[in-house]
Amino acid sequence: MTDRPATARRPVHAAPRRGARRAPGRPTAAPERRYALIKWALLVALLAYAVLVVGANSARDVDFAEIQRAMATSPGVGNLNALDENGFQERMDASPEGCEGWLMYGSDEIMDVSELMIAKGDEATLDRLEDAVQGRLEAQLAVFRSYGVNQKDLLEGATVLRRGDYLFYAVGEAADQWADAFLACIR
Repeated sequence: MTDRPATARRPVHAAPRRGARRAPGRPTAAPERRYALIKWALLVALLAYAVLVVGANSARDVDFAEIQRAMATSPGVGNLNALDENGFQERMDASPEGCEGWLMYGSDEIMDVSELMIAKGDEATLDRLEDAVQGRLEAQLAVFRSYGVNQKDLLEGATVLRRGDYLFYAVGEAADQWADAFLACIR
């Protein structure tokens, strides 16, 4: 036997020495808490995003006459003509059949592409009219592509919105103001 002094062993549950490495395989509670906190934060962020998306695409159900009154007094609409069902069909290559309410204004000037259309209906009707709007825009762009730079720019900046049971389509210098007036009605 040797005369070696006995070294004191530290108990396993004792605090580690300063600067010492942690023993492998011994997880600490802090990362687990951080992970749980991150999961909850992501869940809350996802729910907030879903509420914003649903809210952005929803619309208050209003009497269509209220929308017609608001749009009739919007800037620039007075320079356009209100179109009847035949005018709607001629321009959109689709009838407003199935709509609970609709309005359409357009210019009689050949070199003026200004138009405003709002329709209220079920999903199938709005799908059909949205396809008609896209067809109208493509046809107008084909006509004005080689000349009419201002009209081409207006057509490329056309506003097409779908909110709840409504479809909004506008081309013109005041299209943004028309969109604001429409959205103010349905919020």
